[in-house]
Amino acid sequence: MENLLFLLIIAAISFIFKRKTGANNEQREERMPPPVARPIQTYREKAEETVRPMQQAFPELTKARTLKEAADILIANAQPAIEEKQNELKNKLEKLKIEEESHRIKAGKIKQFEQKIVQEQSVDLQFQANDILKGIVMSEVLGPPRSLRPYQRSNRS
Repeated sequence: MENLLFLLIIAAISFIFKRKTGANNEQREERMPPPVARPIQTYREKAEETVRPMQQAFPELTKARTLKEAADILIANAQPAIEEKQNELKNKLEKLKIEEESHRIKAGKIKQFEQKIVQEQSVDLQFQANDILKGIVMSEVLGPPRSLRPYQRSNRS
């Protein structure tokens, strides 16, 4: 009996929630516009759409009867822009060459300056016959006292 009562309560609660979500779904459907049917485009229509912008950009191409004539017209139209870019690149190249030469001159001056510094800093070491003996005596004088350096005993058996 208790199980049946429990199932009835669950069924009533689920029925109430289904009603609320159903109302929300109806409101959502009213807000969304219906889908628009579009006609299927054929290959020819796509080709015509790509040709139209070309004719608008280059109206002279309509006069051409062959591809060679169209290519000649396009080359003739593009020639001034190409020459302008070439002149611009030549000017940039000249500026870069001048800049390169100035950098080379600066690098040469820096190398000469480095060579002078190295020559000034080089010390000539000249040893005499008794310099080693003087070094040993100085190490004893300037080193730690003998009491801090005990002899190492070696076990000779």
